[in-house]
Amino acid sequence: MTVASGTALDPARFAIAGMAPRAAIRPASREELAEALAAAARDALAVVPWGGGVALGREAAPERYDMAIDISGLDRVVDYEPADLTLTAECGATLAALRATLAARGQELPLEAAFAGRATLGGTLAANASGPRRLRFGAPRDRILGARFALADGTLARSGGKVVKNVAGHGIHRMLCGSRGGLAILLEATLKLMPAPVARVALIYEATREQMAGRERWGLLPRLEPALVTALGSAGAGWDHDAAMPASVPQRGATAAPFTVIIGLEDDASHVDQQTEAVIAALGLPSARLEGDQASALWQRLADLEEQDDVRLSFTTAHNLPAAIAPLLDRPESARLVFHAPAGRLHLFPPAEEAPGLVALLAERGFSLIDARGGADLEPALPPQVAVGQLRSRIRAALDPGRRLGLGERWERSGF
Repeated sequence: MTVASGTALDPARFAIAGMAPRAAIRPASREELAEALAAAARDALAVVPWGGGVALGREAAPERYDMAIDISGLDRVVDYEPADLTLTAECGATLAALRATLAARGQELPLEAAFAGRATLGGTLAANASGPRRLRFGAPRDRILGARFALADGTLARSGGKVVKNVAGHGIHRMLCGSRGGLAILLEATLKLMPAPVARVALIYEATREQMAGRERWGLLPRLEPALVTALGSAGAGWDHDAAMPASVPQRGATAAPFTVIIGLEDDASHVDQQTEAVIAALGLPSARLEGDQASALWQRLADLEEQDDVRLSFTTAHNLPAAIAPLLDRPESARLVFHAPAGRLHLFPPAEEAPGLVALLAERGFSLIDARGGADLEPALPPQVAVGQLRSRIRAALDPGRRLGLGERWERSGF
């Protein structure tokens, strides 16, 4: 195998479902990365790009996996225009580092992902990842203005631009969001930013099954337009509620209710005060209240809870109240859940053997499966995705005709 450009790394660090590549490298520039891809194409090697490795190690093993390319060496802020609310950065930069750069100017990166200290910009975009504030921020493909990327043969290309009104050319940069690194390797991206809110408040409520199922209890929340409403299922073995919360949240004890609902408010101080008063009038006093940096830490922790080492089923739904999870409340196999209600995103962590039944049950209640991880056999519970598969095959053939990007098979066949 040809020795590619870049620093050689231990291949064992880049195993996917127990499958390690034959080699791993970290390029120091996009030109070095392009050289490595060209060399891999000449040797007919299958390549997988890596960012922070937050989720990739728990994906299904690719059919072929010869080389890992770690993009963490490409971590510069290329251009930052505070007045225009735009940022261009290399895709190996972590979300935490980018947030720190923007915080000094009172601005916010509108991206969320688990473990922001490790999660890279490229990995977040490739996964089209979002957290509890998806309704506020939109998906990553909604925030990206343009990108530079490398095709599997080493060709460097770009799409879009650096201004909000740029509409020239095909929006390939948006298509790469959610492609899981199976179509091209994202190298640099330009994003629309947001002003940071002046005030943040988290109101934390404990709820019984009966309270969770009552639609009238939660009916006020959509009208208040909170930044987030996240329901956590804290019953069942393996879910440690107190460990899930920041240290500033009081410990609950053994007799606490099995569900927790976090209501997040963000805006100018007077509006947040008004929202807080309205929530307390409807729901009563919360069991805990956090503000400022403590609330921000809780937002991140809620995103972290989406990544666990077990089977994970992710659903989307038009239902936007905590009561939407009522069909699951009496099923112990679904006790571990994270439901970002305004965004309509539900993540379940059931035993593998229970996954097909849960998919079928939720499909009847308006939930559509959008992702599955961890080896559950879901074929009997899923409708055929022939048209989607054919379209993805054509897209992959256009961007990676040699089928050199190892994660392309996963993207092409997933049907989600």
